[in-house]
Amino acid sequence: MHKQLLNILDRFSSRKILVVGDLIADEFLYGRIARVSREAPVLVLEYRNLARMAGGAANAAHNLLDLGCRVAIAGAIGNDEAGKDLVQILRTKGANVRAIRRIRSYSTPIKTRILAGAHHSAPQQVVRVDRVHGSDPLPAASWNLIAGSIPSVDAIIISDYGYGMITMPLLSKLRIAARARNIPIVVDSRFRMAEFHEVTSITPNITELEASLGVSIGSDARLLGKIGRRVLRRQRLQSLLVTQGRFGMTLFEKDKAPLHIPIYGTDEVADVTGAGDTVIAVFTLALACGGEPADAARLANYAGGIVVMKRGTATLTCNELRDAIQNET
Repeated sequence: MHKQLLNILDRFSSRKILVVGDLIADEFLYGRIARVSREAPVLVLEYRNLARMAGGAANAAHNLLDLGCRVAIAGAIGNDEAGKDLVQILRTKGANVRAIRRIRSYSTPIKTRILAGAHHSAPQQVVRVDRVHGSDPLPAASWNLIAGSIPSVDAIIISDYGYGMITMPLLSKLRIAARARNIPIVVDSRFRMAEFHEVTSITPNITELEASLGVSIGSDARLLGKIGRRVLRRQRLQSLLVTQGRFGMTLFEKDKAPLHIPIYGTDEVADVTGAGDTVIAVFTLALACGGEPADAARLANYAGGIVVMKRGTATLTCNELRDAIQNET
């Protein structure tokens, strides 16, 4: 099995993936706990630094780029510093950013995580501040810009964070294009999982799956199996990959028993920010390389286990994946 995974990994650099979705700026503001404020019972932090990273669909693309894959990305940014930084990060890594639209009436979503720690302790996230655009609908994506990338790609990732980029008409066009070229189309949707039908696969975490169906699954493997098979059937998927945090992940395929994959590494994680983006990136890239869903899921499980041990919105390299595969007994 390890040889199969390594063979898939060796093909990563020969593939090109189209990522379509909501582009988000992830910020990490670091401070040192200085004292308790005299004005209110809150901590006073001494500002240290602010790091801005690619989040959402941009993070999925960033992961693919660091794995040596070629990437085209479609989405929208505002005419603001955060949006310019996202495009610069992706362009510098070699992504095709021609299908990213800059819209004056839109503000690039920014998620600022404030982390604090004492002098000799690791900083911990204490609060997150989200800055999102107003209630005005996001202008429709430029299909001509997106369509121009499709003839050269080996798979499509849809990254839906609920900020308006992914509409059902756009999904329909992407689904038809993927079917015409016989390439995988894989979806990660934070709030609308049930709306995505007839795609290759969906990669929800257990919380998103529960919210979509209005049920509490917890650690009930039998109920998860029942729900997973129902989603496969109702949404006409080829596979469904459910991530379960410290419990690993479970893959569902039609006419096959569920495949549960235990967590790779330790459950003493450093930061789970963006781990879902890493999972969909590696899972889709492995499918694009001709890998079976089970092998793609195993590679995604290794990748997820690696990035959660890093701080911030992290990525990984092929060498890290290769080492993980080779070193596991």
